[in-house]
Parts: sequence; structure tokens; C-alpha cells
Amino acid sequence: MKLILAVLLISCLMVLQKVTTNPKDWRQIVPLKTTRTEVERLLGPTKEAYFAEYQLEEGFLFIEYSSGPCRPDRKGGWNVPENIVVSMSLTPKHPKKLHELKLDVTKYRKARGGDTPSVTYYINDEDGIVYAIQMGKVDYVEYSPGKKYDYLQCND
Repeated sequence: MKLILAVLLISCLMVLQKVTTNPKDWRQIVPLKTTRTEVERLLGPTKEAYFAEYQLEEGFLFIEYSSGPCRPDRKGGWNVPENIVVSMSLTPKHPKKLHELKLDVTKYRKARGGDTPSVTYYINDEDGIVYAIQMGKVDYVEYSPGKKYDYLQCND
């Protein structure tokens, strides 16, 4: 009987922990700084090798991890250890208009989508943030290493 109560109590605590997790905790994740272990402690484990997907209250979060330092047999990537966050993107569940975000657009360069001309990008190279705007609303926000980390990019 005590074993059943203990299992039930642990199960309830696990459920409560999931429910009370602050969905904004993902904002603690920083490209080239945060490890997979830290992400999984924050948002839960995933089975994929070099990426993770999470459905959050505010939208869909996609995280890409490094497959390891630069190697001659591989093109692109970052010269960081394996399982370090290299980028992430959030597709909001309830997209807002750009002006609702109260961004200082002078810190962003504006570009039109090459393959998708209906998309306008607001790009901040210094901070590594890209807002993709489609039909007047934020389609997704991408977070990647800022310009000061360019020296860590692997040469092709």
C-alpha cells in the first residue's frame, strides 16, 4: 500500500511540475551558450539527434543543436562542442503585428524574401534576431548567434 501511495505521489508531483513550468522560461536559452542538458531540464527531453521541438503556450519552438566542432568532412556549422544550442525559432500561436512588438526598427535592416516575396524580414545582425513578417503579422522569430560570434563559424 505504501508503495502505491509513493508512486501516486511521485506521479502527481511530476504532473504538477509540468503544469507549473513557466512557458516563458525558454527565453533563458541563448545560442552558443546553452547546452542540450539545460534545455531539457527547462522544457523536457526529446529523442531527435540535433534538434528539438516544443509546443508551448505561446507557440511552436524549434531548437537546433551543434553536431560538434568544425571538421574537414563537413560544411558549415559552428566551432562549438556537440549539443550546444546554435539557433532557435518561435512560430507564435497568436501572431502579432510588428508595431505591437514595439521594436526599435532602426536597429534592424529590412529585406524581402527571395523565394517568398510576400515575406519581409527585419534582421538585427548584431544580436542575431530575425523577424519574418507575412501578411502584416509575425510569422516567426529566429534567434541565432550575433555578429560578434562570426569567428566561430566553420569555413566551407
